Amino acid sequence: MTQLVQLQSALPTLHGAGYEVYAISNDTVERLAEFAERHSISFDLLADEDSGVIRAFGIMNTLVEPGEGKHMRWYGIPYPGTFITDANGTIVDKDFHQHHARRLSGPALAHRVLGTDPEPHRDAPMATTADAELSVAASLTDPTLRLEVISMMTVEIDIAHGRHIYAAGAPQAFTPVGLRVEGTGVRADAPIWPVPTALSMAELGMEVPVYTGKVRVSVPVTATSEIIRLGHGLDYDRAEVTITCSYQSCDEYACALPTTVQTTLCVPLETLVEPPGIQSYADRVTRERTKALHQGSSRGTHDPHD
Repeated sequence: MTQLVQLQSALPTLHGAGYEVYAISNDTVERLAEFAERHSISFDLLADEDSGVIRAFGIMNTLVEPGEGKHMRWYGIPYPGTFITDANGTIVDKDFHQHHARRLSGPALAHRVLGTDPEPHRDAPMATTADAELSVAASLTDPTLRLEVISMMTVEIDIAHGRHIYAAGAPQAFTPVGLRVEGTGVRADAPIWPVPTALSMAELGMEVPVYTGKVRVSVPVTATSEIIRLGHGLDYDRAEVTITCSYQSCDEYACALPTTVQTTLCVPLETLVEPPGIQSYADRVTRERTKALHQGSSRGTHDPHD
């Protein structure tokens, strides 16, 4: 639901590039109409109540069994994801995730569809750090992180004039640049690096992959249930994400020793666009888990006088 609301904001850009947006789910026509009205969704929401189309496309979540889920209608749902087609309806790209709640944010999906580089959101916070050889600036394509919504972190590395840093694939004698993103309750996937240039080292008889100037790296990041609980509001209003860049910088004459720079990005958190009744569902699940734990604890004790 969150992605659909975010895509509505991206609709003018997608339409301008010649794309139409359609969403399909196993919800009823009535539920989809109510959702569209409540959130001012203007693109088509298609009801596939018996999951026939979902099965035909091979995206039904087969990990959910019939009758599974006491309080929510899980059976028949698709794996969350997106097909991108050309004007002839041929699929040219797709983005799918195994977890039923995980998906790209609207801006991140729009960048993927359009093939553009992620750009920092104007309202997103930024963290910076620098030393004599390079500077690092990190921000998000979204103003907030939400539960299991995949945002893109952009990390811009600005290398000092006349210097280069080594990329992955450099010979063992050189230390390639590395980027580590970590924080409590934040999942970071592998950084997406641009293609490096080849530096010719004629005296060594080799070409070495390097970066010079400004280098923009994208890192998919997601808030997890460790800091945001579905249906329970926010236990924390922000998450701290540490960005560590390790590298070795050289000029045409000599190389400096490998070193690291580090900065911390404070990211605001936000709840999902949640369906009606999700809080009651979450409360019931919590009560049942608490009851099961209590019963298990009771069965594991005995009266010492028996």
